[in-house]
Amino acid sequence: MKINFSFRRLAKSLMWRFFTWSDMQFKLRSGITVPVSDRHEMATFQEIFIQQEYDDFLDLLPLPQTVLDLGCNSGYFSILMLNRSIVKERGQPLPKMVLIDANEKAVNRAKSVLEASDAKISAVFVHGLLGMKGQKSASFFLATASAESSAINRTKRAQQIEVNCVDLQALMADNFPAGLDLIKCDIEGGEEQLIRDWGEELKQARALLIEWHGFQGTWETFCGRLLELGFSLKMERPAGRYKNALFTRFDPLSGK
Repeated sequence: MKINFSFRRLAKSLMWRFFTWSDMQFKLRSGITVPVSDRHEMATFQEIFIQQEYDDFLDLLPLPQTVLDLGCNSGYFSILMLNRSIVKERGQPLPKMVLIDANEKAVNRAKSVLEASDAKISAVFVHGLLGMKGQKSASFFLATASAESSAINRTKRAQQIEVNCVDLQALMADNFPAGLDLIKCDIEGGEEQLIRDWGEELKQARALLIEWHGFQGTWETFCGRLLELGFSLKMERPAGRYKNALFTRFDPLSGK
């Protein structure tokens, strides 16, 4: 049994090594081609395009024309936004997007993935960490898998690095002076920092699609803070140990 188990582990290891060299690509309904280079990207591709984890949330919103992607990873969420825009509104302008990640390798990968899509994109790519307001740099725990990298939660094999912090106020002023339609946030625990320190900037968005990890507080406190900022919970769903949730801005006069 031990020998068979060892052979299975070896076969699996070799399979994933071969996968890296295979240059695998998938074509979406819109005609956009999505490259997948390793098992971590395969897991993300499956979550977004096969299991369609975000689709029912996005179906509750008008098609966003301006999107801030906090924690862009390989850029697959932004590809999803492009795909939905092309399929639902052919011939219309594609959304303007700003993609941010604390992992420089992820930012470079996202840029290459979107550039390979052959879509006429309007995208800005930013390498940086969302820290406290006024903070210049902060520690980030960089792991092989983006889902295990975090500024809050350190896994055993993560490497501690120093990353420049993003000035969200300046970024909004430069890219979304009239506000924006959607902020997607998957920053592995940093979402608590986002709602605590950047409330005024969040108010410029009409909707927030957030993966909540609960590393620094309770779900009730998290929702309460967003309610104070003028957001109501539209939909929530467990995502493994965490939650995916959509919040939308409401009119304080009508309560809607």
